[in-house]
Amino acid sequence: MLDVKKILKRSWHILWNYRTLWIFGFILALAVGGNNFGNNSRYSANDGQRDQGDGIHTSGDWEDLQGDTFTEKLNDAFSRIGDGIAQLRAEYPVEFQMGIALAITFFVTVLILSVVMAILRYVAETATIRMVDEYEQTGVKVGFRQGWKYGWSRASWRLFFINFVVHLPSLFMFVLVVLVGWWIISAALTGVESALVTSFIAGIGLIFLFGFITTILMIVLYLVRDFAWRISVLENKGALESLSLAAALVKRNWKNAGLMWLVVIGLNIAWAIAFVILMFPLLAVSIITAVGGLLAAILPTLATAGIASLFSVPGYWPWAFAAIIGLPLFFIVTFSPILLVSGWAQIFQSSTWTLTYRELKAIETVPPVVSE
Repeated sequence: MLDVKKILKRSWHILWNYRTLWIFGFILALAVGGNNFGNNSRYSANDGQRDQGDGIHTSGDWEDLQGDTFTEKLNDAFSRIGDGIAQLRAEYPVEFQMGIALAITFFVTVLILSVVMAILRYVAETATIRMVDEYEQTGVKVGFRQGWKYGWSRASWRLFFINFVVHLPSLFMFVLVVLVGWWIISAALTGVESALVTSFIAGIGLIFLFGFITTILMIVLYLVRDFAWRISVLENKGALESLSLAAALVKRNWKNAGLMWLVVIGLNIAWAIAFVILMFPLLAVSIITAVGGLLAAILPTLATAGIASLFSVPGYWPWAFAAIIGLPLFFIVTFSPILLVSGWAQIFQSSTWTLTYRELKAIETVPPVVSE
């Protein structure tokens, strides 16, 4: 039987005696923590002039759309949106151009940060698993450079692929929600009340049914994933082979695996409560680290504003572009105390699953005692 108390005590010991892991915990907390223009007035489809009404939309708005089929009404809706954008561009040309440029800059920045965070996450996951396993085998603690070498390997890409495969049911659920939404909107645009009621009831029923199934499936897949990651990293197995071996391991040891899953769920609940209590002193410390955040962000912010000014960006717009670059750095440094404490939880949980995997493998390799 799995010695849960021993595993938790050992994970606690590793957390407080292997300080290099704190760096990778910080990265994990950052990576997994962690990724509109409003106007009440509308335009008439007949004359293109601004409606001076109160801006309240009624059910008749759908009936004003031209065409009988859903596609025709959708095309008419997009045509009206295009007319509104064209008029906005004509009335506010500078603001429109700068808004588009700002949106593109924001999108590209978010995309780059998302890719960087994803890479950092799987490198840190791989490094943490290898460092904890090696520490258990040899008692050797490695530095950050060696830990980074452990993480910067093909195993980190396999961890990404395993995680992608595990989340395929969630992707299917998302597609189902989109299709149901499209179905309901199509029924609404037909103007037939019975079709709308039928599609709404059936669509919501499908979402609840498949949502329940997906939730149960994801719970099992997350458990399998945690073991698959360790099989892939420690035994150098491929992604799909690791998932297959992990599923077989969980099936053979479902009582021990389920027990540890329940323990981890309980620990997560306890940690959530403790974290809420710790949030107040951590925010107080963050007021001090905000000075460091300003120092870290000031040079990139000024550089971005200067570059934007070279391209004849008018008015206050250079500072809007600078904020997109500077704010992420400011927030990372300012809230570093919160990220550090969150990283402790990440390391403790990762160590717990690594030690659980080692214990399950050890239990399976111990020959049964033959009674005489």
